[in-house]
Amino acid sequence: MSESHFDYDCVFVGGGLANSLLAYGYKQKFPRLKILILEKNNHLGGNHTWSFHKTDLTRQEFELIEPFVSKKWEGYSVQFPKYKRELNTPYLSVRAEELNEKVKEWVAVEFGVDIVEVAPHKVIGKEGKQWSAQLVFDGRGFVPHNEEKVGYQKFVGLEVELEKPHGLTRPILMDVICSQKESFRFFYSLPWDERRLLIEDTRYADTGEVNVEEFRDEIKRYCEQKGWKILKINREEVGSLPIPLSSQYLFSNKGFPEEWIQNWVPCVGVRGGFFHSTTGYSLPDAVRVVYRLIQLEQKYEVVFPALVKMAYSTARRQWFFRLLNRMLFVGSSPNQRYRILEFFYRMPKGLINRFYSGHLWPVDYLRMFIGRPPIKIKDALNCISYNRERVNA
Repeated sequence: MSESHFDYDCVFVGGGLANSLLAYGYKQKFPRLKILILEKNNHLGGNHTWSFHKTDLTRQEFELIEPFVSKKWEGYSVQFPKYKRELNTPYLSVRAEELNEKVKEWVAVEFGVDIVEVAPHKVIGKEGKQWSAQLVFDGRGFVPHNEEKVGYQKFVGLEVELEKPHGLTRPILMDVICSQKESFRFFYSLPWDERRLLIEDTRYADTGEVNVEEFRDEIKRYCEQKGWKILKINREEVGSLPIPLSSQYLFSNKGFPEEWIQNWVPCVGVRGGFFHSTTGYSLPDAVRVVYRLIQLEQKYEVVFPALVKMAYSTARRQWFFRLLNRMLFVGSSPNQRYRILEFFYRMPKGLINRFYSGHLWPVDYLRMFIGRPPIKIKDALNCISYNRERVNA
């Protein structure tokens, strides 16, 4: 594929999950490709943990991510003030440590790079250094264009080592038996082994700012309530993810992506809109994009239109999740937002699995509104009519 006037076949701007997986996928399938990842920090993947349900992916898609899986559990639980449930859907996690080590074995990486300009075939660094490539992928994370169309899922996670075993055999995806703090708030716990846990204080809030010190204190208080005595803190994760209320968080009023299509640069990951609009999970969509792109010829004129089509398809497919987000952020008071998820987790297991995969059936839309609704009917109708969206193809 290489053309003599390009330095590389592919340059990936940003070493996050999506770019790292795509670079690795290309190198696995096409070993002769000359590939480079440019990363601002000194570690691929940052300091993050990505999780997913096995039912989120097809068998072929799962094979792409399986080498990176750090831990697998045979199920998970949720806990609400009036309802608790165990679900036996396999749940898996990928940690940045494994991603960093495996990708570096196959792909060249330049760390400590500050980028000032990204174009379809050229990248310019802060000191004027340039890289050229047949394909440039931008995966530097979310860029808000219409902030009033976005809520936030913000969190701080501490990986702790306890003095004694914690007793968990599977993750707790949502423990909502806690003060809501003017948000939909829950604690999320992943048991790495019998004494190590990743515990996150997660909040669906109207603003994206994270008071890290306050979150840390709340996690320590949660451990005390559970009778878990912290021996040491191994690491910390901090994040603030977009929860879109309308397709206009990424798209303009005319239905065109504001930033990356106008600049003609292929964008992947959260920057391209490839994530679950309600849960914020990004790994399944990252894997789907990789799976589709590695089937194509590695040429800009092939890849760019394919990614644009995927972006539109993802936006259209997730219209219902944005409606649910409006019910959370517009139709419910902050301290009552949890009731929507408490209502949701009473649904059949198959529907819950399809929800997380982002591929609901038409009958699921009706099923989720049968029975006593978790918010007032008038508020639900306002959410349906609120800022009606249209995604043009």
